[in-house]
Amino acid sequence: MSYRELIFTVSAEIAESLGDALLEVGALSVTVEDAAAGGYDENPLYGEPGLSPEVQAWDRSSVTALFNSEIDDSDAVNFIPELLASLKEAGFYLQVPEEKIVEEQDWVRLTQSQFAPIQIGERIWVVPSWHEAPTDPNAICLAVDPGLAFGTGSHPTTRLCLLWLEKNTQLQNQSLLDYGCGSGILAIAAAKLGCNLVVGTDIDPQAMVAARSNAEINNTVIRFVLPNENATELAAETKYDIVMANILANPLQVLAPALVNKMRSGGKIVLSGVLARQAEEVIATYSQWLNLSVWQESEGWVCLHGTLPAKADNAKSDDKNTAALMPTQKKSLKFILISLFCLLLIIFGEHLSRNSLLPTLATRVDGSSPAIANTAFSLLQKLDEQLCSALGCINRPVSDFSAWKITSVTLSPENAREGLKNALNQSTLQVEIQNRLAIAVLFPHLEISLTDAEEMEIKTIQFSPQEWLPSTWMDAHPDFLKRGAPSGEIFRSELPMTLPQNAAGYRVRIFYP
Repeated sequence: MSYRELIFTVSAEIAESLGDALLEVGALSVTVEDAAAGGYDENPLYGEPGLSPEVQAWDRSSVTALFNSEIDDSDAVNFIPELLASLKEAGFYLQVPEEKIVEEQDWVRLTQSQFAPIQIGERIWVVPSWHEAPTDPNAICLAVDPGLAFGTGSHPTTRLCLLWLEKNTQLQNQSLLDYGCGSGILAIAAAKLGCNLVVGTDIDPQAMVAARSNAEINNTVIRFVLPNENATELAAETKYDIVMANILANPLQVLAPALVNKMRSGGKIVLSGVLARQAEEVIATYSQWLNLSVWQESEGWVCLHGTLPAKADNAKSDDKNTAALMPTQKKSLKFILISLFCLLLIIFGEHLSRNSLLPTLATRVDGSSPAIANTAFSLLQKLDEQLCSALGCINRPVSDFSAWKITSVTLSPENAREGLKNALNQSTLQVEIQNRLAIAVLFPHLEISLTDAEEMEIKTIQFSPQEWLPSTWMDAHPDFLKRGAPSGEIFRSELPMTLPQNAAGYRVRIFYP
């Protein structure tokens, strides 16, 4: 038995509806692909969280319909003219399609022949269930079949993560979170390499089904949970020694606060799914918490890794610095008098230069500044208050870009909430930012840059403080532009906006004009 395959090349606007019409007239299956796939103008579509493409097709789409002559007379001479006439009545004016004959084959065997065992590094092997495992006694075999979820070891981003796990010799009894786990291949490898308490999560319920099945086949104990299950494994207080995320650059930046929040002090983070040209941007996004670096590159993709600074190490360093400053000999009276004189000079110097000195020395209130620095600055503030009460001061909030931390940002299409298609593509930017300095800081402007599927900037939207600050907060603080944002204050805003139809990603930054 053979099948007749008809290929129509159409615009994106009608690709999906044409596919539905072909199924209605008897097609066994319909696929939609990029007509330029493999060529210079190939256009990938990325369905990223919160910004899935409005049209699930390409500018020039190939709509392929498969027919079986035994049930639909598709081998008749006049089949194509009659099909085109039927589609014309439905509103589709099409050219004569390209035609192929597909011979009957052992499709299972053909599919399996395309997936051979893959060796990754020195020890890891990804082995489909229909293949024999390698005989090397030191081999770590991952039994993973191609299926409903991403992750078979064939893509460079997956291989880079598996290589990182293999090269890391300190995995024994380490806890690991696989964020965006797909098939669960990374979580399974981590468990087989010694990690204890391995958790995987993904927004796709089908991925959970595939991952749990693969974990069972590999005799590994892994907990897979959906983000909306309210599981203790994803609770705010649950931290991990290693956080691994193999997704895409844009969601990695959007999810940065959430991923860092899952790291233990001194823990490691491994990020993949990042093109080499995107690395610096992702590194800059995470720089407010930790230093990322390129661990390895493969076929234009990079794997980034970094370590969250350990608070205990900071405290020890501060103790050493403090001890080094302690005098080792008894001070003479002359030295004490000179010190007192210098102290008076410092005090009055502080008062005269306080508007530039305080912002320079101000510590952060989010726990990232050493304890000794917080204590020293607190004493300086008390001294400044005493001087101001005696001599008078003029308080001027500063404009300091580093003071601000974007703790959360989400761009949610309104039509996703309503379950309806919205021609205007209305969306809401939900943003949460915090003044981390121990002093008041002038409010910045917000800027959101919208990008297309190729990450080219297509639109920039800016919000002044009067536009992005909550109206209730502004009403309660009428002089906010003069006084600035109080120390440690967290601001949450929801900003409506209209997205271009081709928007596929976004970036948010703060700036002072």
